[in-house]
Amino acid sequence: MADHEANLSTGCPDKSGIDSWHRDLCNYVISAEYAHIIENSRALELRWMKERDTSAVHEYFIAKIQHADSCTRYLRIEWFPEDYTPTTTTRQHSASRVSSSMDSLKEHAASDEVSTVSGWPRHDRVLEKVDITNANITLVDLAITAWVVRTDNSQYRLFSRQCYWYSDMVLRVLEDAYRFHVDRSLCQDVDVGQAWLGEEYSKGGWAGIPWHERRQEQVAVIAGKFRKEHDRVCDETRLARERREAELKEHEQTAMEVGIQKGMEERQKLQAKIDELERAIQRK
Repeated sequence: MADHEANLSTGCPDKSGIDSWHRDLCNYVISAEYAHIIENSRALELRWMKERDTSAVHEYFIAKIQHADSCTRYLRIEWFPEDYTPTTTTRQHSASRVSSSMDSLKEHAASDEVSTVSGWPRHDRVLEKVDITNANITLVDLAITAWVVRTDNSQYRLFSRQCYWYSDMVLRVLEDAYRFHVDRSLCQDVDVGQAWLGEEYSKGGWAGIPWHERRQEQVAVIAGKFRKEHDRVCDETRLARERREAELKEHEQTAMEVGIQKGMEERQKLQAKIDELERAIQRK
């Protein structure tokens, strides 16, 4: 928990689960202390990545975040079987957690992680790159998207709900909501006919085999969940802002009334002194 709390004021945890990240950001955005920072943190670019030099070429995505003070951070967000320890620094562990799941075709409880990293990975392959500078996607929007996709299914399934599915769904839900342009020229979908001919790095697949096939009706369902949660958070944020503004006005009104009262008391004291001085003059 200490790692997660290390960057409360930025909304970018050192390391956290997506559920906790989403919950905390939604709480921060309606709080007086961090609301301004979180509301003005924007996602500038998203990259769907595939690891190289791992037996199952794990996929994840990274978001470039800019804060109100122009400070930039990078968040790595990923989904994997619960049995395996996530890491963003040791590539062998990443390979282990994915490839080990291939030893069995049964379902695994799914886990996830969002972590702050130093920048764009230099060795992994970019599958899709999305410039969303003008899309006005906030850090909270990103957390909501990662969360609704995460909660759509709690089970990691090798052929239908794996890291390929998760990364693709997050980007497709954001694309559905914000209609931004996606650069798909970087990598083509898996061509089964080219299996074992160097296509192991194609998105959504491994060794030339398409492990993930996108279903638009599924995108539509999750996009609907995104809009519902987004509206809920926006409504709560608006109500919280209105409460803060009302409290501020009440405080200002109270301060003004107190100031007026004190002014009247001081005036009465001054008038009493003037009256006393005039009486003294008249006695002379």
